[in-house]
Amino acid sequence: MLRSLERVEERLDQSLRATDQLADVTARHLLRAGGKRVRPLLALLAAEAAGSITDEVVEAAVVVELTHLASLYHDDVMDSAPLRRGVETAHTVWGNTVAILTGDLIFARASAMVSALGQEPLMIQATTFERLVIGQLKETAGPAEGQDPVEHYIQVLSGKTGSLIAASGQYGALLGGAPRSVVDLMVVYGEKVGLAFQLADDIIDLTGHPDVSGKTRGTDLREGVDTLPVLLLRRDAAGTDPGVAAAAEPVLRLIDGDLTDDAALATAVAAVSEHPAAAEAWQIANRWADEAIAALEPLQDCVAKAALIEFAHAVVHRKG
Repeated sequence: MLRSLERVEERLDQSLRATDQLADVTARHLLRAGGKRVRPLLALLAAEAAGSITDEVVEAAVVVELTHLASLYHDDVMDSAPLRRGVETAHTVWGNTVAILTGDLIFARASAMVSALGQEPLMIQATTFERLVIGQLKETAGPAEGQDPVEHYIQVLSGKTGSLIAASGQYGALLGGAPRSVVDLMVVYGEKVGLAFQLADDIIDLTGHPDVSGKTRGTDLREGVDTLPVLLLRRDAAGTDPGVAAAAEPVLRLIDGDLTDDAALATAVAAVSEHPAAAEAWQIANRWADEAIAALEPLQDCVAKAALIEFAHAVVHRKG
């Protein structure tokens, strides 16, 4: 497994090399900053559960990480995020246009690689990319009139994060030679573990340490992005229990105030972190991880299955 991850890392670097100097520097900017490599790891684990980490699996692991990397360039522009993985974001260094075009370039490299893997992997990539875009559109548009904001939020995360992590498991099982039933199982597992991962990521934005997460705490609050803890706070404030509403309202006043000042942001972050909504959000993230583990039940017990179970636990038991 370790050697396979090393091969993925080598191929990532090779795939982003460019003869144009600017493209070469910008495309490898976030790659060199590191990352969790959650998606490649899942592809490799799924293949191991299927019986074999083939060369095609390694290529697919690179494809999913490139796709994720490209989406980060675009996300950071839309979110005006100053930091990513502990370094300045591409749009901060080179401007929005270069950052967006770099994301497009990386998407193109991923598409070229997956085209060599066959018709079904290519369709997986196309379908996943569509879901990524629709997830972003849903986030941009916001909930429809009368729609539960938490339900809408889960739909956004399913498109933006669950889809690609599901594809990672699907690629690994498919290209590792698993039967169709196992491939389908890994899609379900990946979707659920992806939701658990992103829910945890959004909570860590409020509770994590910047030295670990590589991101400024409270970025989502400052940008006015309501993640699960804030949505739960708004639900509490609008509820019928006077005591619960009274506890949520002062926190919401901090959140909805001017957060351009770092001290004000820190106060708001602390208030959300200490409110019961943060603990409830963690419970929801853990529930998705438990559902992912339950989806693995039909798999025969083996080292790879145990690793997949541990993987689901790990995504919600981390600091960054």
